Amino acid sequence: MAILTLGITAQVSNAIREAIVMGEYEPGQKLSETALSEHFQVSRTPIREALKQLEREGLVEIIPRVGTCVTKPTEQELKELFTLKEVLEGLAAGLFAEKGDAAEIQKVQQSVADMEEAIRTSDNKLYVQANSIFHDTILEGANNSKLSYMLNLLLNQIPYNRYVFITIGDPVRREQSLREHQAILAAIENGNRMEAEKTMREHVKASGEELRRDIEKKLKNS
Repeated sequence: MAILTLGITAQVSNAIREAIVMGEYEPGQKLSETALSEHFQVSRTPIREALKQLEREGLVEIIPRVGTCVTKPTEQELKELFTLKEVLEGLAAGLFAEKGDAAEIQKVQQSVADMEEAIRTSDNKLYVQANSIFHDTILEGANNSKLSYMLNLLLNQIPYNRYVFITIGDPVRREQSLREHQAILAAIENGNRMEAEKTMREHVKASGEELRRDIEKKLKNS
């Protein structure tokens, strides 16, 4: 029975985590144990345990006599999050330039080709999907489990993919983003660790500034 309960708790944790990360639950939004219990058709015990796990991950805040709310980062916290993202993704790109095998590099090349096609056809969904594959492949190819854990934990604290859609909606930023990805790819193809790290950090900083400004607006209005 304990194993079954653990399995249910993990499933509920994953579902709520994904909803927060994808922006289905807004920062500051209150999460009702009763409503979640009814939605997932489980008792409140696994819901409560799932929320405790998500609190440890920094995704929710459990406030005594108030309830559970989706974490609402401050402007300072957002600056700190994106500063760390820049460093960690830069490191991943540098490691990938050294370690990435031919199949992984080909996957990154294809993702950039898909971005180019997305811009030609004004397909923002394709661009965001290709962008995700680009970054995920580099992180996996860096072959550092601790780095992957830290970066994913960091990204889960903001509905990142949702805001990527907003940023890419700006045609000027979209074109610039493509050029940045092309520069990262060129450094990787040349096996240049320092250049790969540098170009990735520049890209993350530029996109992070756009995302941070939009998130800050949402936080002020929420």
